[in-house]
Amino acid sequence: MRIQILGTAAAEGWPAVFCGCETCARARAAGGHNLRSRASIQIDDIYKIDLPPDTYYHVIRHGLDLSRLAHLFITHAHGDHLDVQEMGYLRPPFGHNLANAPIKVYGNETVTSAITSRHEDRLPIELVTLKPFEPVQAGSLVFTPIQAHHNLSELCLNYIIQSDSARVLYASDTGEYEQPTMEFLRSREFDLLIVECTQGTLPHPATYHMSFEAVLRLRDELAKSGGVRSIITHFSHNIGLLHEELEAIAGPEGVEVAYDGMELTSF
Repeated sequence: MRIQILGTAAAEGWPAVFCGCETCARARAAGGHNLRSRASIQIDDIYKIDLPPDTYYHVIRHGLDLSRLAHLFITHAHGDHLDVQEMGYLRPPFGHNLANAPIKVYGNETVTSAITSRHEDRLPIELVTLKPFEPVQAGSLVFTPIQAHHNLSELCLNYIIQSDSARVLYASDTGEYEQPTMEFLRSREFDLLIVECTQGTLPHPATYHMSFEAVLRLRDELAKSGGVRSIITHFSHNIGLLHEELEAIAGPEGVEVAYDGMELTSF
C-alpha cells in the first residue's frame, strides 16, 4: 500500500485564499512545505479519499492519473472535502477512457444525495452509501468507516484502511471521538495514524477538530504494543506555526508533520 498525502490544509488553505494575516504572509515568503492545499490522500493508483476543490492542482503538482481511479471515499459533504461540481468532469465530453468505470463513490447519505441532486444519473459512477463500522471490500483493500465527531447535522466518517500487511487510520475533520468509536478503535492494532490537527496548540478548546494534545491522547490510546507511526495533517493558518515550528513541537513526541505530496511507501 503506497499512500500519498496530497493536501494538508483546512478549508481555507494555507496561505488562506483571502488572508493577509502574519502567518499567511510568513508562509508565502517561506514557501516549500508551508504551502498547503486542501486535504486529501491517494492510495496506490486507484483509491482516493476526498475530492477537494484543489483536486486539479493535485493532479498537476503530483503527477496523478485520475483516469485510473476506481474507488473514491468521501468523509463528509463540506465543500473542502467534496467538490460536487468537479465530479461533473468525469463524463464526456470532459472525461474519456476511464480505466475503471463505473467508479465506486462511497459516503454517507448526505454525500450520496448531494451528488445525485447535482448530477442525477449522468455520471460514470456507482454510489455506495456507507454505515459506520461496517467494512467494505474495495479491490484488494478493506475500508471500514467509523463515525467522526465533526458536524452534528451529518454522519461524518473517517476511515480504517486495511491491506494484507497493514492497518491505517485516516482521521480528517473530527474532534475527539465519542465512546462507541473509541471502543471500536481500541479493539484493533494500527501500523499508521494520519490524524487531523486543525487546532494545533491553540489554547481554546476544540469540539469538532483535534488539537495536538488530543492527537497525543488518541495516539497513546491506540499504541498498544509500543510505538505506532503517527502523522498530523489538516492544519489551519490560525495556529500560527509554520512547518518547522510544528516539527519542533511534534518531533520530541515522536509525531511527524505532514506536508503536501508526502509519500508513505512502507505500508
